[in-house]
Amino acid sequence: MRRPASLRGRVTLGVLALLTVVLAGLFTAVDVALSARLHADARTRLTDRMALAQQLQGTLSMQRLADRLRGDGVVVRLCTADGATCATAASDAPPPGAGRPRGPRPGRPETTRTATVPVETAGSVIFVRSTLPGDQVLTLSLDTTQITEAVNRLIAFEVAGGALALVLAGLAAARISRTALRPLEDMTAVARQIAAGDRGQRLGAPRSDTELGRTAAAFDAMLDELETGEVRMRSFLSDASHELRTPLAGLQANAELLLRENPDRDERERVAVAMVRESRRAARLVDDLLTMARLGQGLPLMLERVDLLALAGSEAERARSLSPGLHIEVTGEPGLSVQGDPVRLGQIVTNLLDNARYATPSGGRIAVLVRRSGSRVHLEVADTGPGVAPGERALIFERFGRGDASRSRHTGGAGLGLPIARGLAQTHSGDLTYVDGGPGATFRLDLPSIRPGADRPPGPRTAGWEDSAGG
Repeated sequence: MRRPASLRGRVTLGVLALLTVVLAGLFTAVDVALSARLHADARTRLTDRMALAQQLQGTLSMQRLADRLRGDGVVVRLCTADGATCATAASDAPPPGAGRPRGPRPGRPETTRTATVPVETAGSVIFVRSTLPGDQVLTLSLDTTQITEAVNRLIAFEVAGGALALVLAGLAAARISRTALRPLEDMTAVARQIAAGDRGQRLGAPRSDTELGRTAAAFDAMLDELETGEVRMRSFLSDASHELRTPLAGLQANAELLLRENPDRDERERVAVAMVRESRRAARLVDDLLTMARLGQGLPLMLERVDLLALAGSEAERARSLSPGLHIEVTGEPGLSVQGDPVRLGQIVTNLLDNARYATPSGGRIAVLVRRSGSRVHLEVADTGPGVAPGERALIFERFGRGDASRSRHTGGAGLGLPIARGLAQTHSGDLTYVDGGPGATFRLDLPSIRPGADRPPGPRTAGWEDSAGG
């Protein structure tokens, strides 16, 4: 039989198959138990009559004894030992499942006895034979054909009733499964509408306390996330193309200037310097985009013990050379080490210092503090710039997010430095957050510290966003 293609058909077929097995097992058990019980009653009937004959022998004539033992389908044959004289008595077959024969009148306790004689079988007839006192041979027989026919009629009734029950159960299961699985059909319809371009469709499950209700709610949440992700991707591509367009436009303008005109040496040098500056700007943006992509796919790290205070001091020297008008100082506890990639950790500190340099006016101050906090090491970078408004503190950690509306490289920047710094911090089982530390902005890098002798040997490791929970 071909397997149904629909889930509803498979559920209905499964229910019918299970019900068929249950009914078959139940009916078989009932038939076997009933047949065994009826045959046992027939055997007991013969042995009881034999016990009664042993009690009454000698008190009644042969014919009267035979007549006394007949009934309930029992056939009696009582003969002398030589077979010269016989008395027989037969009765109509008893109804199926008839009880034991009536014994002697009440008040005679010996009727409860059962003879210990073997019950023999000859085809459909069972019989017992015993020699009574006085050299009389008593044979009691009973035809079990009525029992077999009764069991067969019961089987036929069970088959007919079971078939009717399966038909009704199949109809009920199909209706119930259609109602129960309707949300899945709704999901299919919504998915097709979304694939056709109607992105605003949702299931809107009224109940979330059922399996399908929770599935529908999860389906809606997935659609919301996909739609949000698509919006973010479009925004990301738009911002990336906008940021790349500026340096590329500068390169194009300077190249066209060299082609159209024949500038003197000084002008050519100025144009060349501008082209190098714009190319470096584009290269840095491309490198930032590549770093963001690698953060999502797993970034290879060369792990070793890193002295965070020494690292901060070396990066601060670079920042001083780039911004001599700013006062940059580094303080902290010496000997605070973390396990990490010194190049990537240096990139985090560089991004934080660059962010502080862009935001701090000339003559301002940038303070770098390295300290221990329990089992963690904190590196804080604080500046005396305008700070970040409370409503924009989550935005600055998003790709191409800025703390102001300007697209200027020297104020808002491309908006990738802080997201990259946070992503790198998370690959080292840490985090980067904004804290209220003064009039300007304060960023805190939180990393797990290592105990002396507890660091693992240097070696490569691949880390991604998922490592933020445990490294």
